[in-house]
Amino acid sequence: MPNVKCPYKKVDLSWYTGTANPCPHVHQPICGTDIKSYDNPCILCIESLKSKGKIKFSRNGYC
Repeated sequence: MPNVKCPYKKVDLSWYTGTANPCPHVHQPICGTDIKSYDNPCILCIESLKSKGKIKFSRNGYC
């Protein structure tokens, strides 16, 4: 199980409401603690940053 670490304490993206896809060519489904499936760990990291660390890695695969 990969350990997804995001520097959410260093960056405040709570103001950002758009959609970001920093890894558009990587399809590696991952489940967050918000019970949502993300296309890859990069997308989960962006959501973690936006939520100030409230959303974290739950497990590999779809939720």
